[in-house]
Amino acid sequence: MYSGPAAAEFSEQPDDVTITGLPDARTDIETYQPLLDLSNVRVRPSDLYAWQVTSPEYDYDWNCYWAFYTAQQGVSSEDSHLPDREPVYVAVDNGEVDHIVISDWHYSAQVVEDPPLYESTHPKLEVIKPWHGTRTTTSDGEFVSLADMKDEYPSWLVNGWNVHRRSVVDPPTAEERGNWWREDDQINHRLAVLWHDLSIPGNPFRLDDWA
Repeated sequence: MYSGPAAAEFSEQPDDVTITGLPDARTDIETYQPLLDLSNVRVRPSDLYAWQVTSPEYDYDWNCYWAFYTAQQGVSSEDSHLPDREPVYVAVDNGEVDHIVISDWHYSAQVVEDPPLYESTHPKLEVIKPWHGTRTTTSDGEFVSLADMKDEYPSWLVNGWNVHRRSVVDPPTAEERGNWWREDDQINHRLAVLWHDLSIPGNPFRLDDWA
């Protein structure tokens, strides 16, 4: 399916999976684009990179979005970095949003059934400061300019994006694994979960302390 430099970047894509970029899937990608409440963030996303992922083996069609931020200004140097990318996966069944998969903190994957929708197809999400994860909201929001994920994805990996690649090109994998962390980073993910659950004031992994 691919040749040249991009071939390795899509090597985790299953044979039965088709990835369609923005130019050819624009109608669906625009139809299910999330509406983002950006009122709390200091760094706005420059673009929302998107593609559509389908397979005869899937129960749903997936419209996948990655918000791109030039920087994440966390609460310490340890959770600040350049740049930042945050996911929103929209599972569509017969034209209707069935559920979404989002990350509210540090690339954990949360499945949200029946999310609040704008005009019946756009998930309504609040971007959380300071890490740019998302959670559902009833507030108003805006549409961020769309860009083609298919063109950009290989360069993100070449430039050091530390992500579980199968979870990017095969959306149900992220849902099943519960995070976008690489396999060799799973111990760090588990430690982050444990740290998140500690009731320590100012804990950089707890949303309640920074909402």
